[in-house]
Amino acid sequence: MTWHGTSTAVNEREAMIRDIVCGMDIEEDDSRTVVKTFLDKTYYFCSAECMLTFIKDPGYFTSGTNDGETAIDLVCGMNVDKNSPPYFVEYKGIRFYFCSHACREQFESSPKQYVGA
Repeated sequence: MTWHGTSTAVNEREAMIRDIVCGMDIEEDDSRTVVKTFLDKTYYFCSAECMLTFIKDPGYFTSGTNDGETAIDLVCGMNVDKNSPPYFVEYKGIRFYFCSHACREQFESSPKQYVGA
């Protein structure tokens, strides 16, 4: 079937979502798809393993660089070098990195505001 010159095969591919961890294309409404909300954004995973990998270091996957060396300061959004971060804190077993003492303190005063859990 064609709708305005676009085949249903193309429409089906457009309905696919990419797992941010492994890169696999998955369907949002598939019963096997694992869903996690982080910083008010919904992420979809092909498996619980991919979701757990994401949870261990969400900054790695959401920083836009995914080079393993950079994290995002959840308070101000600045990129932070993970090898020599000025400030970091462990929260629920996850290390979060910050550009300044002020950002770290703001996070520590209300971590649920930033990680949603």
